[in-house]
Amino acid sequence: MAQNEIGSYELVIRERHLDTFGHVNNATYFEMLEEARWELISARGYDLAYIQKCKQGPVILEASIQFRKELVLRKKVNITTELLEYKNKIGTLEQKICFENGEVAAKAKLVFGLFDLRQRQLIEPTDEWKRAIGFVED
Repeated sequence: MAQNEIGSYELVIRERHLDTFGHVNNATYFEMLEEARWELISARGYDLAYIQKCKQGPVILEASIQFRKELVLRKKVNITTELLEYKNKIGTLEQKICFENGEVAAKAKLVFGLFDLRQRQLIEPTDEWKRAIGFVED
């Protein structure tokens, strides 16, 4: 099997990310992960304008996350996004939020698909979508 491309996105934890405990709230982790996914696909030409034009875009079907280390103010992190598999209409991504030293702060697994906005259903991944998510075929 070919190795799929891995996306990388750097982020600094800002005041707006913090909750009353002074660390990143669990819901905010999902927002940061989504931001990294949008950066990944937008950089590869699959941005919101393209989605509106072709009427096909990503949808999350399932998400789970493991919180390993606290994220606090002004820490620089790197979010990696890797496609683990794509079978028929369903794909699985793994995202990791890591500190500069490589230590994993959080690890998420997401099940997703490509959604046709006209038909209102999942469709097979297009070539453009595969390129956007870093899918490399054998």
